[in-house]
Amino acid sequence: MKKTIDVEQVRDGLWLDSDITYTQVPGWLGNTTRDLKLSVIRHFQTNDDKRYPVIFWFAGGGWMDTDHNVHLPNLVDFARQGYIVVGVEYRDSNKIQFPGQLEDAKAAIRYIRANADRFQADPDRFVAMGESAGGHMASMLGVTNGMKKFDKGNNLDFSSDVQVAVPFYGVVDPLSAKQGSASNDFDFVYRNLLGAEPEVAPDLDAAANPLTYINDKTVPFLILHGTEDVVVPIKDSEKLYDTLLANNVDADLYELNGASHMDAKFLQPQVFEIITKFLAEHLN
Repeated sequence: MKKTIDVEQVRDGLWLDSDITYTQVPGWLGNTTRDLKLSVIRHFQTNDDKRYPVIFWFAGGGWMDTDHNVHLPNLVDFARQGYIVVGVEYRDSNKIQFPGQLEDAKAAIRYIRANADRFQADPDRFVAMGESAGGHMASMLGVTNGMKKFDKGNNLDFSSDVQVAVPFYGVVDPLSAKQGSASNDFDFVYRNLLGAEPEVAPDLDAAANPLTYINDKTVPFLILHGTEDVVVPIKDSEKLYDTLLANNVDADLYELNGASHMDAKFLQPQVFEIITKFLAEHLN
């Protein structure tokens, strides 16, 4: 069979730039240098002034381990909707305690902003999104715009600000997450992150709690959490939502009925449509 057909171009082609070094940090016992990587799903070059909003994705893993590429097959849906998607590696708690993870995240954001022309990125439309420990990262980014104390490393002439935060079942207060969890299997992750048990180190706990930082620069939040999450208590997301509203911050909370921690329900088109609608409303 031979046919000639007309094909309508209805979407962009996409490239994957994998494992780009965005910064270097101390490595083995502080005696070597370690690369931190990110991967970018980007659009075919248009050779004009077109710019795309950027979603920075932070995978979970209890701050013990992370893979910045693990969810890219799912997140390509956002690229098809006109976003650039950046999967970001950050150091785990075996390598550095908080706020090292937040410093890494902000370095990745500065890197993309410094290289906006290369990726056709719109530096005024950056989104922080992540799950579990990565959801904590998204929340911390959403409440720390303009706080230079967390800006370390390269590209310091560029801002690490984001414009929207989308935490999936994210940790909020390490202490309440530990005490409110239906399982004690992961209690140790908070000690590893802070360097002490949260109940005996209130200053360290407060420093890693996004509720501490909410101010007039806090960005709009879209919060997602499952009603059957036994790892991160849904009440913590509800408290985050209530506190944001009390401080006149735009926020939506969607509770996914029957969803557990890291549930595939969060990756369904219905949920992604909620996210893209929220982003369209809040990215100017």
